[in-house]
This record gives sequence, C-alpha cells and structure tokens, in this order.
Amino acid sequence: MNAGVKKFFCLLLFLASCSHKGSDHEAGVADAGAFLDYAASYRVNDLSLAEFERVSRMDGNSSGINPHAKALKSIEENASRIVAAKIGAKPEEILFTSSATISNNIVILGVAYKNPGCHFITSKIEHKSVLNVFKHLENKGYSVTYLDVDRYGNIGSDQLQKSIRPDTKLISIQTLNSEIGAIQDINAIGQMAKDNGVLFHSDGAQAFCKYDMDVNEANLDFLTISGHKIGAPKGVAALYIRDRSKIQPILFGSGDELFPGTKSTALIAAFAAAVDNFHFSKAKIDRNFHLLVSRLLSIDDVYINSLRPSHIVSVSIGGVLLKDILERIGEYSFSAGCSCIGQGKSDVILAIDPEKKLPSCTLRISFSDAVDPIDLVNFAEKLKTTVERLRREKEIAPGCPVDKQKQDLLKQRLQEIQKLLEHQKHKK
Repeated sequence: MNAGVKKFFCLLLFLASCSHKGSDHEAGVADAGAFLDYAASYRVNDLSLAEFERVSRMDGNSSGINPHAKALKSIEENASRIVAAKIGAKPEEILFTSSATISNNIVILGVAYKNPGCHFITSKIEHKSVLNVFKHLENKGYSVTYLDVDRYGNIGSDQLQKSIRPDTKLISIQTLNSEIGAIQDINAIGQMAKDNGVLFHSDGAQAFCKYDMDVNEANLDFLTISGHKIGAPKGVAALYIRDRSKIQPILFGSGDELFPGTKSTALIAAFAAAVDNFHFSKAKIDRNFHLLVSRLLSIDDVYINSLRPSHIVSVSIGGVLLKDILERIGEYSFSAGCSCIGQGKSDVILAIDPEKKLPSCTLRISFSDAVDPIDLVNFAEKLKTTVERLRREKEIAPGCPVDKQKQDLLKQRLQEIQKLLEHQKHKK
C-alpha cells in the first residue's frame, strides 16, 4: 500500500469513527450490568440496614449516664460480643472505629509512639493505609523492613525470620491481599512473632467473616476488620487489641482514649447485624474462582496473578490499554487492579513483578458466593471479544488519529474500502 492510499485509508477510518453517534459508555449505561467488585465493598445487607435505621431513631449518647445512654451502651456491648465471638476474642478487646484505615493507623502509630525509633517489619504488598504510615515513620527516623514476595504474593518464612532484630517491635502482614487475593499463613507468622517477643498485627479487612480467623491461634496482638466488606453500611470498622498498654493513643478528646469522640451506635449495631447475617460459601467461591480463571485463560497473552482460590482474581492482559478496556466494558463493575490505588502505580504489581515483565493492563474481578456463574462467564466472553477487537484495531490502524471507542463499524467499513481498492485495481 503506497503512502497516498495509506493516508486515504486513515482518513476514511477517522470519518467512520466520527460518524458513529456515541457509544454505550458515552451515553451512560442506565442499567448497570453485573457487579464484580465485591472486594471494594459488599452490597449492604437488608437486616443490617434495618438495624441501622432502628438504632438511629433512638435518643441519647452512649457516653452518658442516663437511661437512654445505658440503652445505647447495651447495644454496643452486645455488638462487641458478636464481633469478638467471630474471631475468638473477648468483647472488651474490640474497639469500634470508623474505617479499616483508621484502625491500621491506630495500631502502627500507637506502637511507634510507644517505642521511639524502633524497627518494624511489613511486606511490599500491604494496603496503602499500612504502607503510607510506615513511609511516614521512616521520615521520622524509624526503621522499616519491607519483605519481598514471590510471583503470587507469598512471603518466605526464612526472609521474615532473618529480618527480625532486637529492636523489632511490630510485624504487620495483611491476611488476604486486596488486589491479587494472596493468602498469608498468619498462624505461622504469629508463632514466629511470639517466639521472638514481637507484636503481631494483621489487616484482615478482606478476610473477616470469609475465611477462618482466630486471634489466639494466630497469636495476634492486633487485627483490623471492616464493616462494609461484609454488608454493613460504610463508616464502621473495628480493631482487636489484646493489650491496650502496648500502644499509645494517637488521637485525643473525650470518650475512648484510643478512638475518642461520640460513637455511632447505629453503625456499630449495623456492623453486628451484618456479622450475624453474612453468608459466604467457600465451596461456591472456589467454583467461581476456577470457572472465571479457566475462561480468562482462553484469552491470548494473559497472566493470572491469583494462585490460591479466593473471591479475588487479578489478571494482566497484554496488547491492550487499561483505559480502553474500562471504556469498552462499561456495563460491568470491576476494578483496575484495586479500588484504592488512586492515580498511582500499584505497589502490589510492582512487588510481584520487579522486572516489569507483566503487561501494564491489570484488572481485579471480585465476587460473592451469590454471584451467578453465568455473569462471570458473560464477563469473560465480553472481555475476550473486547481484547481481540482492540488488538485488531491496533494492528489495522497504527498511528491513525482515530478514537477507538467509536469503531463499532470498523470491520464493515474496512471491507468496503478493500473492495473499492480491488475494484480500482481491476479498472486499471
């Protein structure tokens, strides 16, 4: 194809693109498709929401001493019993907070303030609310070891053991990674921490109520859990604390010395109701995991970043741009790697792929046991079709000024152009 024909070819593609009157994404898909972003937040449980509304209508403040205050305090104490029972803790060891991020901050900063200049151990794939706190502490003169992980996010026990120093005060390792679903052996880590006289904290926000967790079996000193990951309204979380004397308060005011301020009894009650009514079939989750992975593997040049079955599947896809995938599959709700990474690069992907061999396009698909398997099949088929189309478009029109989002009629137009060129060739 000579330069003139090529230029004409690109011009026709551009005109064809412009003549297409918008895509589903532009029009704003009114009826959203399957929700496949359960790692970001679970659907609010009806009974939890009803409990929130009921308690919200009650008068009083639980920090008072009058009958109304005592009624609210009783609700909070009952919620503590329900949450504690789920993890093998005592009710008095539960501190309700407003988010898992706040819980993580209370632990890490609390230990740091209690032990000025000490050493911490964490991993390179922790949540931002852990990593960013440790980066802040490094700037204040604290020492932090960031453990490497393998291709699937697993931490080596030998590496952890060698990292422990005489001045190590806290090990903080996430139970289940929120981006790739890596599940750590927190029982083994907890035993190592105990044997070395080191405090152990785990961010269990993604694992709470979904996978077996016992603070005593894991020798946990602190455990972060979240409400909206299991169907409670957003705005409530909790922190298990074995011994409050091990940390120093980082917030100050009236009420609880570790998380001061007026408690939201309604949210706390809703959290407990969510725990009581949360359903999670590991067998169904495993089937959904294997079903989705098998369908994703039918796409050429894909890399599954999730090894062990969980409710999270991470996949990296070669030959396409993330923004194009997000634009073309607007009817499905999923995440670009993680819902919390903002505009920055994912620390998790950088950690499992230090040599940067993985494609830059990474998706996180997460589900509950109530998700219809056909929704996963349909999503995978839609993704495959979209990826193949994007790759064809890239091969057909490299460098052409075409908005790929508007090329639904591209194949038909190209065939017409090819016929026209053939006809002109025969006329000559």
